[in-house]
Amino acid sequence: MIQQINTIQDIVTFMKQIAGEITDFHPMEDFSRYVDPTTNLPRYTKEEAAIRNGLIDSCINVCVAQDADFFSPSLDFF
Repeated sequence: MIQQINTIQDIVTFMKQIAGEITDFHPMEDFSRYVDPTTNLPRYTKEEAAIRNGLIDSCINVCVAQDADFFSPSLDFF
């Protein structure tokens, strides 16, 4: 899992990683709400969800700083 989001390329890398983990991703959904469909258990631990939520915040911050749209391109992966 990528550790920091500093560039648009980092965002692309992160979105690809998330696309490999879940299929029903929405950028404004808290990662603690995702459920594994085979077990009906949380998909992420509290720690894993917190890391991913923080990375989403970083994605948005990078896009704001670069005057780029995060939401439309991020949904292209799902």
